[in-house]
Amino acid sequence: MDTTSLSSILLETHRPAKLEKIPDDPISIIFAFKWIEYLSEKVGYSNIPDVLEFYYNLGWLSDRAVLDLLKFLKGIRPGIEEEEELPPRLTITDHLVSLLFIERLNGKKISSDILDRIEWEIRRIKKGVEEYYGV
Repeated sequence: MDTTSLSSILLETHRPAKLEKIPDDPISIIFAFKWIEYLSEKVGYSNIPDVLEFYYNLGWLSDRAVLDLLKFLKGIRPGIEEEEELPPRLTITDHLVSLLFIERLNGKKISSDILDRIEWEIRRIKKGVEEYYGV
């Protein structure tokens, strides 16, 4: 999906989202570019609009936040190494990292204690699944 058609779809509806817009302070802009860089490393530059659409559909991003990120994306020229074919799939961990970027862009500080608790909880759930299902 190209950014033009995604933009026109997003402008048609509005609903509450975790992230309504990208704040215009320097720190938030840096985090937004770092998030785009992270996504580019995971799925490739050309697949980022699809990932943003997925987060929009989940209610994590508003139409305004997606459009802000697409504007940033337009200003980035992918390097040769980013042009390789990467599968447009993210792991659960990748989505959790994106959610942490979203929370940080909302102005919430993510402490190492919170990250440790999340990691512990994920390990606990995985262990329970492995024991229950024998995986």
